[in-house]
Amino acid sequence: MWRIFCAFVFISISGLKAEDEVGVELPHVEFKPVRELSNDIPTCREGDLNINECIKQGLQQITPRMKYGISELNIPPLDPFEMGKSSYNYNAGVLQGRISMKKVVVRGLSDGIVDKVDFRLKNRRVRMEILSHVPQLLVEGLYKADIKLNDLKLNPKGAFNVTMTNVAMRARPMGELYDRDGHTYLRLTKLETEPKVEDLHFYANGLVPDPALNDVILDFINQYWRQLYQAMLPETLATWQPMILKSTNDFFAALPFDMLVTKN
Repeated sequence: MWRIFCAFVFISISGLKAEDEVGVELPHVEFKPVRELSNDIPTCREGDLNINECIKQGLQQITPRMKYGISELNIPPLDPFEMGKSSYNYNAGVLQGRISMKKVVVRGLSDGIVDKVDFRLKNRRVRMEILSHVPQLLVEGLYKADIKLNDLKLNPKGAFNVTMTNVAMRARPMGELYDRDGHTYLRLTKLETEPKVEDLHFYANGLVPDPALNDVILDFINQYWRQLYQAMLPETLATWQPMILKSTNDFFAALPFDMLVTKN
């Protein structure tokens, strides 16, 4: 789940409509096969009538520990989380051009709260719904762009930061179980995600050479960020979700599902 959180933090700050050429570089993670779990890793029983609450509590126990990483689960340090370089070609109405980001750092992910879990297993098919939220996220980094705003050409470059309050996530992973080497594994076939942000404040320098005009542009962005976010998020999700699905399956291919949800 850590990659899902991080990917959608980036979606939230980019707010771009992705076009044909997209370059995204996430930190490399080597998924080593998990042979056994230590006693401090929470597990649940398949036939437990309270399995939803068990999974919820287990995810909540693990979340704060992600701050420093959990090596035996192939989870790297999460808070702060350093993202790689990324670049987009985009076309969002009056905006056209390319934007690149680097040295992006996300803080606050380890404060995530799991609100609700609905787990269903039938005929070796798994369906889940996970509701969670992060009270506050701070994202900062460097950017540069070659853009056209109506007939105005701009080449901004500088630093940016975004503060987001109450970032909520609704995730609906669906998949199937399969057997390999004496264990049962989970392969996701579909992943639906719905991120929502209660409030957002954006700052960047270097948008234009004139500091006063820079402030005017920032005021506009902070006033209308909800409309921009809602209009552009669907296209951005379409770009990210296949990558998130692959990364999540890499994670579960190394970790037997029957170690996390044990059989009766």
